[in-house]
Amino acid sequence: MANFFSASQEEQQELLLSIWHRFKYLIIASFILLTVSIVARDYITDSREARDFQLAVLFQKYLESDENMNGSGKELLDTYPETLYSDFVRLSEAKREFSRGEDDKAIDLLQIIINKHSNASQEFNPLVAAAQTRICRIYISQKEYQKVLDTLSKSQVLTASLLELKGDSESALGKFELARVSYLTALQNSPSQTSRALINMKISDLEGETID
Repeated sequence: MANFFSASQEEQQELLLSIWHRFKYLIIASFILLTVSIVARDYITDSREARDFQLAVLFQKYLESDENMNGSGKELLDTYPETLYSDFVRLSEAKREFSRGEDDKAIDLLQIIINKHSNASQEFNPLVAAAQTRICRIYISQKEYQKVLDTLSKSQVLTASLLELKGDSESALGKFELARVSYLTALQNSPSQTSRALINMKISDLEGETID
């Protein structure tokens, strides 16, 4: 490099030309690769932003419509089934199906959400917790108490509501000691004074049962 700066202007030009002739294809290829990378990055960014905007518009239309499974909701489920927007649509539609007495349809929608996130990390997922809470309440209304326990068996983190539902199911199955543990844990985690009072009543009710 020192020789380059100490050389005359003609010598510098000759040196640069020799470098160019020797490495011109590599230089051209590097320039093309850089250009393609920039264009591809901008295209991916623009496509992602356009997709996110489309999802937001569809979900907003779904929320603003009073129809059952309107076109926007159906398009979200059919075209973007793996997005969080679709999961929110499923939660909403499950509630509607249950209110119409279509328990099986509601269960199917909620189970999709639970299964979809079953391989995710064991950290708390509020979306899964909401789906589990609703499906467990349906099972309890059907007196399918074991299905409640099966639904919650693989969850490492349970909300106070889920622990209370777990205790209800264990109590209904005669597993009173397990129910007590679930209720006590729910009592510790519950932020609501009303819920804590209700859980305390359920614990008191267990006092008259034969503890297994």
